[in-house]
Amino acid sequence: MSPSDKTRYWKVRDGDEKDVEEIFSLRRDAFGEVEKDKLDPRFWRWEFMEGPDGKALIYVVEEEDKVIGHFADLPRRFSLHGKEVRGTLSVDLMVHSDYRRRGIFEAMGRYAIQRVRNENGLFMMSFPIRRETVQGFKKIGWEEVVELPVLVYPIKLSGVVNRYLHFLPVSFLVGEVVRCFYFLLYGRKKIKGVEGIEIEEAGLFDQQFDAFWQKASSLHPFMGVRNRNYLTWRYLRHPTRNYTILRAKKSGEMKGYIVLRKVKLLNFNSAVIVDLLALDEVTLTALVEKGIQHSRQEGADLLGFMVPKIHLYYKILRDMGFLPSFKKFLLMIYSNEKEKGLFDLREWYVNWGDTDVI
Repeated sequence: MSPSDKTRYWKVRDGDEKDVEEIFSLRRDAFGEVEKDKLDPRFWRWEFMEGPDGKALIYVVEEEDKVIGHFADLPRRFSLHGKEVRGTLSVDLMVHSDYRRRGIFEAMGRYAIQRVRNENGLFMMSFPIRRETVQGFKKIGWEEVVELPVLVYPIKLSGVVNRYLHFLPVSFLVGEVVRCFYFLLYGRKKIKGVEGIEIEEAGLFDQQFDAFWQKASSLHPFMGVRNRNYLTWRYLRHPTRNYTILRAKKSGEMKGYIVLRKVKLLNFNSAVIVDLLALDEVTLTALVEKGIQHSRQEGADLLGFMVPKIHLYYKILRDMGFLPSFKKFLLMIYSNEKEKGLFDLREWYVNWGDTDVI
């Protein structure tokens, strides 16, 4: 049977560990070398089998014992106005290149909606990048909630300029000129009230992180649960990616944390703020300043952060000299109930740590 034959011979079913090799083969076809570490069996087990809120719901489309489509939902708990609710992060939507435009996307999407509903999930969230994925989601009832712009802080301007000039001596000179203009516009302001704030590297997430989360969970109307169990799984148990965790304390009490990772961002040698949460603006600013220092020591040219434009953190980082970039992501939601706040962009706090991208 030729893949060009439009007759439907495929079916959607639940997937499991027995499908891993077929799923990897599909990923190579769909994404090539992008996020190559997701082809590591350790990554797959960590993401889909070992999550703190339960195993993933995996859906595959099969034709003649060949997996030609894949979609999955990672269970996760969220704080909604102080109340804990269950939702999912939808990831890894893939259709084999020989089988596209045959209704596979829509069939998987509707199957996933029913499976999450059966598991009493309040909603499904996703961060689609491709336009066709966004349109496909909308077709089956998903809605856009908020755009997520990427802010960047220029740490080493000569490195940024050299990305275009490819001649380091000239890049250094031009970078110095640009740096002067930049600091004329965004001169570093002295942070008031930081006396007594200590920032240290955290090698583990201890009980103080749980005590901190109890206070921080009410800071924003809607965000993913960030207790030490989740944070340990997300950042310390990751089998292929390394993160730096810094926490702020004052008078022995934990006041906030920041998670950093070295990556390629916008084709630059960069670092990103993967996660950031603080009880007050002074602590937040101190953590970001420390993040800039750490990224500079690591040799990064840029430091990036993704957050809704309407969120307070966006304004704070813009005031600190972070600049808008052309890179944007999108948060979309499918809700099983019309829960108040789910589609209100002012309610959400999400960042890269809520995705499986970084």
